[in-house]
This record gives sequence, structure tokens and C-alpha cells, in this order.
Amino acid sequence: MTISPRPFFIAALLAIGFSLFTTGCEDSVNPFIEDDRFFSIYGYLDTGSDQQYARVVPLRTLIGASDDTTIDAVVTTTARESGQTVAWRDSVIQFNNGITGHVFHAPFRPVPGWTYDFVVERSDGATTRAATTIPLAPNVIINPPLTVVTNTRQIVLWEDIDFAPFRVEVWYRFINARPNEPFLNAVLTYTDAKFGTIRPEGFEVNVLLTNDRKEVADALGVSEDARLALLGVGMRVTMSDEQWRPPNGVFDPEVLVQPGTFTNVENGFGFIGSVNQYTVEWTLEPAVVERIGYSYPGKK
Repeated sequence: MTISPRPFFIAALLAIGFSLFTTGCEDSVNPFIEDDRFFSIYGYLDTGSDQQYARVVPLRTLIGASDDTTIDAVVTTTARESGQTVAWRDSVIQFNNGITGHVFHAPFRPVPGWTYDFVVERSDGATTRAATTIPLAPNVIINPPLTVVTNTRQIVLWEDIDFAPFRVEVWYRFINARPNEPFLNAVLTYTDAKFGTIRPEGFEVNVLLTNDRKEVADALGVSEDARLALLGVGMRVTMSDEQWRPPNGVFDPEVLVQPGTFTNVENGFGFIGSVNQYTVEWTLEPAVVERIGYSYPGKK
């Protein structure tokens, strides 16, 4: 079966998983094999998807000794709060580097605040397991827009977030010129200087309402001077669980590939984490909409 796993974080986790078996290995012997470690598992549960994915790698003495199309593993997740168990299905996929691997997938959407036990069991009863708790959505404060000379910006504070999110996206929603067609959405990924700042009260994002106009125009393929009718502004923050914190706050592949450096797995290697996507949307006053270069809906 061929599947297309979401590339968001899982690509990095899968790459780390492969590195564990290619960095520092001899041709015939896996130096990480231990009697009480049975699998390496890499993946995360995502509230933004109805399909979940995780890579499972059996630990064995001889590299390449097993059939790549089969794996002696049954994968399940159990929600502690409800007791519901979901069975995952296996698939063999080929990564961009030509390596094939087993990626298990399951059709469910995790619940914020719930804890899930991820278990991989071999036919002889040997098990590798990990647990992850889905982050809860924080309170969000939308501050009034601020204008300095010709630049207007707006501060959005996500309370009680003490670690920079994996991704911050801001979208601008406009009325489509064709009434029967969907709205126009320009989605911008905030990075580098615009990414945000950790404050004592939470994570602060500086929304650059005026300066974003060029990127918005580029995203929609229109002129920067186009008088688009702005309906609202929104933000999506993707936050990891509390266990998903790399050493010294840096995702350094050279550090992460070392066995046991960054793991929450029992009787194995790897990491099973979780992410939650927080969203908020708001409207701007007519004067602010005009000031940042758009038109207010219904205003002539």
C-alpha cells in the first residue's frame, strides 16, 4: 500500500530514525541491539489530522536480514481517558533517499488533554511502548492594533506557552471577486524575526499588518495595490507536547541521533510525541482595514 504521510514533523523524525541505523554502523552488526530493546519508533499524534503516522523499525543483529515487505509487529494506541484502543495498519513506503521502511497509520483524531499509550508488540509478546499527552489549547489575547507613522501591527499573546511553537501561520481572508466562489485566503508562515517572543506571561506574536501586504499579494497573485475587501485575520499555532523539548532547546541532528539522548520510549529507541494546532480569528475596524491598504467589506 502506498501512502503520503504529512511531511510536517514526521519527515524529521523518520530521518532521525534512519540515521540511528546508518550512523556509526558496521556492515553486518547493529551496535544498538540489546536484549530488552525490540523496536525503534518515530512519530507523533496530530490534532490537525484525521490520519496518524509512525515509523516502526525492528532492532535486529544483522542489517538487511529481514524481509522489507513484512514486519513482526502489531501496533495499537489506547486512550487512557476512554479506554478505547485503535489498531494501526502497516504500509511499506520508499523515502526520498531510496530507503524503504514500515510506516503504520491509523484513522483517528486525538483529543487535546488526553494521554495515549503507543504500543508495538512482537508475536512472542515482546513490547516497545511510549506515551504522549496532547497539549491543551491556551488562552489567547488579541491586543488592539498599534500604528507608528505608517506601519500598523498587532500583538497576539498565547498565554502560558513557555517554548517557541514549531510553526506560526497568519492568514488574511478576503471576499472573492466572483460571488459564487470561496473566499480568498493568503496564508503566511511567520519565521525568523517575525516568529515571536517568549514573555513571562506567554508566547507573543507580532502580526505585521502593514508589512505583510506584499507577501499577501504574492500569495494571491495580485498587485500590491489591489483593493481587496478584507474580512478578517487569523492565526494558527502548532505546539508540541511538553516532552518534545530537545537538549538545550535546539533540534541538532548530530545530537539527536545519539541513542537515548532524546527519547520517551520503553524497551526501544525513538520518540512518540504529539502536537495540537491552536487557531484564532478576528476582525479589524474599518479605519484599520483602510490604513493597511485594503477595503472594508460593503464600503464604497
